[in-house]
Amino acid sequence: MSGGHERRPVDWGAVRARLARQNAALEDIFSGRGRWADAVLDRRAAELAVPPQMTRISRTAVLIARGAEMRYALALRHLAHIVPLPRLARVPGAPPAVLGVIATGGRVMRLFDLDRLCGGGAADGTAAGDGYAVVLRTGDRRPAALRLATVERVEELDLSTFAEAPPEPDQRAEQSYVRGLTAERVAILDMAAILDAVTAA
Repeated sequence: MSGGHERRPVDWGAVRARLARQNAALEDIFSGRGRWADAVLDRRAAELAVPPQMTRISRTAVLIARGAEMRYALALRHLAHIVPLPRLARVPGAPPAVLGVIATGGRVMRLFDLDRLCGGGAADGTAAGDGYAVVLRTGDRRPAALRLATVERVEELDLSTFAEAPPEPDQRAEQSYVRGLTAERVAILDMAAILDAVTAA
């Protein structure tokens, strides 16, 4: 037939050869051989060659909240829940950072003023409903919460870009829980150190 396309016979040998090559490539990938695996191993070796002090978790979900004097970034993985400030019972003789005890979620816990923990002054007013209590994830350790004036939002921060916070000349090193500052002057907190401090007996 003129103008038509002739149907060529299928070269089954070439088909089988192509499938064999594809299967062999897949086997190399899953067994850790071949150019693909070599590239992955080379990249992993380059990552491991970077000194640990030069690597940082790039993006972390944080709660942005405000105290009396500044704004803070608290890593969400350390927070259990947030509630309007419950009724506060004062504790005579407690350290300055301890505002008192509160009851929330069926548990009684100490409430710490985050400003005072970070070396600043306490927020004005600590009546019930004035501010928020951020309950921490303390596991089997002593329960604790942080008092904040306002809660703004949750966002992801690129922690590889923060500026190291300069040490305060009149602040003891063990009281400094600010790891750094963002460009917007949000203080990035060392939540692991704060947890250790507020759960201590």
